[in-house]
Amino acid sequence: MTTDTPRYAICELAFPDTTFEEDIDIALRSNATGISVDEWKTEGRDIREVAAALKGAGLQAACCIPFAMSFLPGPDIKGAENIDERVQSICDSIERLAVLEPASILCLTGPRGELSQEEARRIALDACRTVADAADKAGVELSFETFRYAEPQNYSLVFGLEEAVGFLEEAGRPDIPLCYDIWHVWGSTPRLLELTRELAPRINTVHLNDYREPTRAWADRVLPGDGVADLAGIFRALREGGFEGWVDLEVFSDDGRFGNDFPDSVWKLPWLEQAQRGHDGLMKAWNASLAADAVR
Repeated sequence: MTTDTPRYAICELAFPDTTFEEDIDIALRSNATGISVDEWKTEGRDIREVAAALKGAGLQAACCIPFAMSFLPGPDIKGAENIDERVQSICDSIERLAVLEPASILCLTGPRGELSQEEARRIALDACRTVADAADKAGVELSFETFRYAEPQNYSLVFGLEEAVGFLEEAGRPDIPLCYDIWHVWGSTPRLLELTRELAPRINTVHLNDYREPTRAWADRVLPGDGVADLAGIFRALREGGFEGWVDLEVFSDDGRFGNDFPDSVWKLPWLEQAQRGHDGLMKAWNASLAADAVR
């Protein structure tokens, strides 16, 4: 990061029980300057009205999420099961969401399902090229997300930052930026801070959360500062590498809706409190990274 203060946004995916209007209020009251809009929360609405509401609140659209965010379908991922229809849906969403002038639009491969690894990868590579062409036409950036090595079950073919880089190279689209999710990379990526510094210019979104130890499930993330991840080290590496994107609060913490009713689920807290504590945790880690620079 080259700015004095990180750009903080809230991701609507991680605020499942609120409306778009409520998220605007939460963002404004938690020092966020952006919202990563979940297209499902705008379903049936004129997207120009959504854009006007954001602008009127002085908020920017950060890393927005289309109706279908993955190229391949999965049991917990919304959107069409037919892959051709799914890819077309993503392209249509890109054109629609472009009205918001988003910093980026999130995408990921999705799982292989019943396909062979080779066939699933071929399809995902073709889909990536098609979606990237649609983004180019609409004049917006994508943000390609990778997942934990230990969590291959339902969401991706690509695990780890280096695999993400390789996938995009193979697709012939090394220009597609990366989404860096702290929960996914912490403890699963060798030489993480070095790699973070190297890839920082290619990262346009950081999903802000923390890693609970021990972690009990994929949706057992905690607010920044409540886990074991070296957030100060990560932010220092990002800043030194030249990252200038959004830091986007995205905490999935199962309160029963994913099958594990954790008594200490973050999602049992008021949504505004989560957003406020997310900002506080970000700034504490950010300031610690600056302090570490001062004594080096």
